[in-house]
Amino acid sequence: MEYTVWVYVVLLAAGFLAGIINTLAGNGSILTITALSAVAGLPVGMANGTNRVGVTFQVLVGLRTFLKSGKTDFKGIWKIAVPTVLGSILGAYTAVEVGKANDIWLSRVIGGVMVFMLFLVLNNPKKWVQENTNTKELALPWLMIIFLAVGFYGGFVQAGVGVIMLVVLMSATTYDLTNANAVKLLLTLLLNIPAFAIFILSGQIEWIAGLTLSIAQMIGAVWAAKFAVGHPKANYWIRAILIGIIIIAIVRFLGIYDFVVEKLF
Repeated sequence: MEYTVWVYVVLLAAGFLAGIINTLAGNGSILTITALSAVAGLPVGMANGTNRVGVTFQVLVGLRTFLKSGKTDFKGIWKIAVPTVLGSILGAYTAVEVGKANDIWLSRVIGGVMVFMLFLVLNNPKKWVQENTNTKELALPWLMIIFLAVGFYGGFVQAGVGVIMLVVLMSATTYDLTNANAVKLLLTLLLNIPAFAIFILSGQIEWIAGLTLSIAQMIGAVWAAKFAVGHPKANYWIRAILIGIIIIAIVRFLGIYDFVVEKLF
């Protein structure tokens, strides 16, 4: 496809901001999917698939920065990584079919998930600005079931999966917020690899737009990862960004903005 200079500018800006948001909290895919659909003119299903290009590169760069900091601990991660990947495969196959059939239903599902997550984050604010006080993980069977569902959602739509992972990791494991961000990035990479392959095989990738986003997302991810491991107030900023993006997601995916505009104009 051929794009105007304006489309490239919007894609680069959205990618940079998404790289920052995805690394510090999650849900930056709302910006990129919206840019791909509303500005680049891609169908929502193809925008969902194309979004995985930037996510893959951005996660690789952000994860590398975390690893270089020496402040990460992936001990025992297989317990949540295996069900996450399995769920992702199932979710990606489902997304390919649903994206072709009903974009509105897909948007409403995402919006409903965001409302639930906003409640979780606001319900216990200290959880997001202090060290994790959990001394025990959730029982293994429940932990695996939860991450199977998380993987399914990530494979299905990607947008918001980082937020879901942070909520679950801080509630059901002993990871602190900085380390949970690193674990989130690793899990996102693992779930995105099979999902990405499925979208490629299904013809749901527009490579020019996807690679444009990926350049900006990698730059944003590097900056954000350095900020997360080196800034003393990182936890406060992460929570603030988290709340703001969730609210934007609710307005966007539940159709609240479209409803208001229709009633007023």
